Amino acid sequence: MQLLAFCAILFCMPSLNQFLVSGSMPPPPSSTPHTMSHTMSHTISSNYKRPIIFSDVDGTLVQYEDKEDDEDLDADEALKRSDFLDSLVSMPATSTGKVGYISPRTLELLCRIKEEYDGYVCLVSGARTSTLAQRAPFFVHEGRSAIDAFSSESGGRLFVNKNEENDLGLFEELTFYGERHDLAPLSSLKAKLREANFVVDDRDYTHQFRLRRSKQENDAMKAAFDELLVKSETGVEGVSKTANLGCSDFFPSTSGKRSIGAFLASKMRELNEISGTAGKKRLCVFTCGDDDNDVELAKGDFVDFSIFPKKNGARVKAGEVEGLVQIEEGEKLNRFSFTGRDVEDNSGRKAWEQLREDIFATERMLVAIIDEIEK
Repeated sequence: MQLLAFCAILFCMPSLNQFLVSGSMPPPPSSTPHTMSHTMSHTISSNYKRPIIFSDVDGTLVQYEDKEDDEDLDADEALKRSDFLDSLVSMPATSTGKVGYISPRTLELLCRIKEEYDGYVCLVSGARTSTLAQRAPFFVHEGRSAIDAFSSESGGRLFVNKNEENDLGLFEELTFYGERHDLAPLSSLKAKLREANFVVDDRDYTHQFRLRRSKQENDAMKAAFDELLVKSETGVEGVSKTANLGCSDFFPSTSGKRSIGAFLASKMRELNEISGTAGKKRLCVFTCGDDDNDVELAKGDFVDFSIFPKKNGARVKAGEVEGLVQIEEGEKLNRFSFTGRDVEDNSGRKAWEQLREDIFATERMLVAIIDEIEK
């Protein structure tokens, strides 16, 4: 009886998305949420922490083969590769034509974090809004959405799932968040870079633009790109930059992955303060990422644990994340942990085998989060 009473209180809590959309405390739902039927099949402890997860997408939840290597495989290896890829969920191709993969277990674990532990999962990416909008419907498990929100363009825009039944729902932009950012300095810098003969990628971006070394038209401009890449400042007040997958992303200084994380974490704490006994659980903030542009979010003072599924980003290797330790399944999380391989140590694996290891590292990352939640 006590367990059922606890569950009734827990599942009548308003969601963070309701709170964000309404701007005030919404009334509790009048009927039992769809998630109850899934959650009641597991034992629910009243002692767990309430998790908030801010996760990068490419290289973190979604993994890639480093290269196509069908021609290098014998028949047996080719069959193993084919069977493994068939077991995964394929994402829509990126703007560069690359196809990413996510495992059904990864999606199942995300849903479990949301449903059993009243968690909140937000994708935070430097990707174009159009790219994330195409991918969001693929973050589902057995018809239930595995994410609550996504933030595109390095935290410049925020979209929330308004479907309170937790099924595949439409994601609606919180325009008030995007309007917080002054875009004029960003536009000014973009014009200056074009005047200096840089090739600027702003297709489908509104709150960010990107420079790619490979797109610069000659060796002189590639060298200019290299000089620009290593600079920490943009030279324009109100504009920040970060390295991302070998590119340089520029965005308003009020934006960035760390800013969107701090904003949502503060809103969750505000919601907990005004939502009564069920909202008094200690929040536990996790970040998941793999590259340079995830480091600032990972080091946020509002973050409890940061996990990298693979030791990848150049700044991580250079020691900007002090105390980064590798953990195996069942081991206690460090403040900064990684669960997979160092990408420089391929140990003779084929590309599909590296993909398999990265997929397993992502799953171990989420299992480690659940273990920490339950402590």
